[in-house]
Amino acid sequence: MFTPYSNALTAEPFEGVTRRVLAHDDDMMLVEFSFKAGVELPLHSHPHKQISCVVSGKMEFTMGGEVFIMNPGDSMMISPDVTHGAKPLEDSVVVDIFSPARKDFL
Repeated sequence: MFTPYSNALTAEPFEGVTRRVLAHDDDMMLVEFSFKAGVELPLHSHPHKQISCVVSGKMEFTMGGEVFIMNPGDSMMISPDVTHGAKPLEDSVVVDIFSPARKDFL
């Protein structure tokens, strides 16, 4: 599957957050999130395994009750059903991989 960036399915799930669904199939999904500084992604969990990598900016991630400050290039793996959330400390871009794909994003 080839997904031109200009054709990515785009949504604004929260004010100040843009989500772009990139390449995906039933087993895996690549998603780009753009965050405005100060927006908070509330604590949540889901049955998907998730890998997050900060592309630009600076993010405060909470995972399983621990807080991590993440800079460009930093990444983390989030196991299914683990509570997590995020807060951009500055305008930031993060790419996430979900397995299986997040059908609720399509």
